[in-house]
Amino acid sequence: MIKESNPRTECAVAVSLCTDASAWDEYVSAHSSNPYYHAWKWRGAICDTFGYQAYYLAATAGGSICGVLPLFHIRSVLFGGSLVSIPFFSSGGVLTDNSAARDLLLAKAAGLGEELGVRHIELRQGDSLATGWAVRASKVSMCIDLPSEPEALWRSLSSGMRNKIRNGQKHGFRAVWGGAEQLGPFYSLFAVNMRYLGTPVYPRSWFENLARAAGNSFRILTLFDGDQAVASAFLMAHGTTLELPWSASLPEARKKYTHLMLYWTFLERAVEQGFREMDLGRCTPGGGTYEFKRHWGCREEPMHWYYWVPQGGGLPDRNPDSPKFKWAVEVWKRLPLPIANRVGPVIARSLP
Repeated sequence: MIKESNPRTECAVAVSLCTDASAWDEYVSAHSSNPYYHAWKWRGAICDTFGYQAYYLAATAGGSICGVLPLFHIRSVLFGGSLVSIPFFSSGGVLTDNSAARDLLLAKAAGLGEELGVRHIELRQGDSLATGWAVRASKVSMCIDLPSEPEALWRSLSSGMRNKIRNGQKHGFRAVWGGAEQLGPFYSLFAVNMRYLGTPVYPRSWFENLARAAGNSFRILTLFDGDQAVASAFLMAHGTTLELPWSASLPEARKKYTHLMLYWTFLERAVEQGFREMDLGRCTPGGGTYEFKRHWGCREEPMHWYYWVPQGGGLPDRNPDSPKFKWAVEVWKRLPLPIANRVGPVIARSLP
């Protein structure tokens, strides 16, 4: 256990593994930033799906938690071992009340990384952090400040976007909102879309476990063209924010503006239900996803991801746009879908 006096408090700060889910969640929910994915319930969804070992570090002073850092140990034949906070989501990292707790949590994480022999630790921090760890801010979050009426949202769009949505509406897509019962259509589209992008698909159990953990705070929207599902979105609600972690549409159906209709449908519903912000997820500036999302009037915020590497180590390179992965992406795009769906989930656990 690491201990250090904190001049701002009467008690010393200590860091150890947390086993008290209630105390952890009480601290996280009461924190001013109230981070969604630090909640204990996501630990089970991640571990049950991918088999990772979780290390939930907590800083305490006077018997009360004053900082937390959730970490997951990922063993990968492709990339070596790593500790990530938090895999598969855009946000994570260290959450504390003061700098003493922050520094001790980071020191404990580095010690754990050395003990486990990992190649790096990755904190998906979001906001900037006062630390000597290396930082990358190559991705941005894309958020929309929602108005109080759908008409105001409609007027905020460019005339070109409104015309494309009108053209999409002419095709008479049927919108179906649901919960876990809509996982079948969603996952079928998601698997096709991931193969089209050249990326291994997550196992279906990931979304099933997420649905169980999320309870009533998630919804799936699926657009049907006749009897065929052509676009779908997996949406998570927290506070006054509606988040889009994953969506997919059939490439051959996009000429009917299915992807635009999908976004407009859930944006309109978000406004009607009183959400104040729509989080469209992270993307890389200049990429195709970024160009599509920015036309919805997004507020772009840089995402700070911090890295610890052992002495002599280098920062990880898992960028699919990197030349060393380009060939693998192109090969994956050409795999028969049944093979991609069988092999993809095995590889995806190494790509958090």
